[in-house]
Amino acid sequence: MTHQPSRRRFLQTAAATGVGYWVFAGLTPKVSASPNERIAFAGIGVGGKGDGDIANAARFADVVAVCDVGKPQLANALRKYPNAKPYTDYRKLFDEMEKSIDAATISGADHMHAPQALMAMRLKKHVYVQKPLARTMYECRLMAKVAKETGVCTQMGNQGSAGDRLRLHAAEMKAGIYGDIKELHVWTDRPIGWWPQGPETIRTMAAYEAKVRREKPGEAEALIAEMKRKTEDQLNNVDWDLWLGVAKPREFFPGEERSIYHPFSWRGWWDFGTGALGDIACHSLNEYMKALDLSQPISVVARTSGHDFDIFPTSSEIVFEYADTPTRKGFKFVWYDGEKFPSKETYESNGFTYPDSRPGNGTLIMGTEGSRGPGNNRRKEGVTVPEVQYAPRYPDADGNIPERQDDDPRNMFELITAIKENKPELCFSNFVTQAGPLTEAMLLGNLAVWTASKPEEWGEKVLWDAPNMRITNLADLKTPGVADLIKPVYRAGYTLD
Repeated sequence: MTHQPSRRRFLQTAAATGVGYWVFAGLTPKVSASPNERIAFAGIGVGGKGDGDIANAARFADVVAVCDVGKPQLANALRKYPNAKPYTDYRKLFDEMEKSIDAATISGADHMHAPQALMAMRLKKHVYVQKPLARTMYECRLMAKVAKETGVCTQMGNQGSAGDRLRLHAAEMKAGIYGDIKELHVWTDRPIGWWPQGPETIRTMAAYEAKVRREKPGEAEALIAEMKRKTEDQLNNVDWDLWLGVAKPREFFPGEERSIYHPFSWRGWWDFGTGALGDIACHSLNEYMKALDLSQPISVVARTSGHDFDIFPTSSEIVFEYADTPTRKGFKFVWYDGEKFPSKETYESNGFTYPDSRPGNGTLIMGTEGSRGPGNNRRKEGVTVPEVQYAPRYPDADGNIPERQDDDPRNMFELITAIKENKPELCFSNFVTQAGPLTEAMLLGNLAVWTASKPEEWGEKVLWDAPNMRITNLADLKTPGVADLIKPVYRAGYTLD
């Protein structure tokens, strides 16, 4: 279905963005913005996805500071933004630049999202934070609380948030085009091919030395010497202590074939990341959060390929249970990652066509009066869908507003529009009503993964009291450390509460 923006919608968009507009019959609408409306951004974590985030901000705002613990990443940012002031420590950036910045992009490792965003928001700076919002559930709850208290504008960088299709699908589902949802199945093939994950991952020089002496004794000395040179070279390009940040200290190891920590592969580690669930769920469950309110699961249980409580398993299957609410019936949500995938029985018993080859990412929706998936797309007739609040559209260089736009710049433009209008609620993925509750609920799944350390055995079921952020059957759980995943302990020099 194609949705053309009406003239009424264009006028609403122009008014929402705070820019001037003029319209004559037969002419394309034009927009103009006053130069004094430009916002000053700092980019924190400017490599990888962070490079794209600050570049999107630079399309509509001024970049006045950049911060990264990696020398190559910082140097690359300075080539693009030569007038920006460089930093390696975000705390020093905020201390020195507090009066010179209005907003920040925060796009480094998961474990640093919360401390960096909380410092920014407490200084009344608006923030764009990459997904997942934070590493732990308490951090998500606190970030939403501080965002609400300070009134700053916030946006999580989950792709599609400012897309028309996502918003329409959410509105349709909430209106009941599938009836009452009975089951929701969502999968991703990550981390396969993306980053090392699983207990077999070598993570220390001592373990590497033991392995090569055992497996390649004739080459061991040369391989060990080369790995030590590789370690030294990489450590020369990163401030490892600042990269560790709030996490407890550990030895840097570059990885056998590819990075296992900096600059990308940190997501597979419990101390730094959130696994495949944290990586993809904030994307694939975004519309279902809006449609079904995923914020308060009542239980979760998982089975995995096995883990050692330091690194995530290579594959997981996680079952969330939701109770009835005033706006919808209770349902089951099942998440799969790595090599886990819905069974053929799940497909065929619900009228779906089982694929000949597995798609990397996907969803099956099963409702009382409709469904969505391969070979079975049924919709309830006569459902009235409320008017959707679409995202503002940004102009091209010539002032024209294109019909189609990329999602990532639109997410950023929506934040900038909200800042100019002083309306935090304009951001679809704001911390208070969307990003915070969504990420918090999904991270509950990792509590179940923690209890499922034995390969292919269902772990202990975690019963959850979401309003009080409490495991109600904690006394019955035999796996130690489950409750420690809810609220982190920061090391000295960093602030949480």
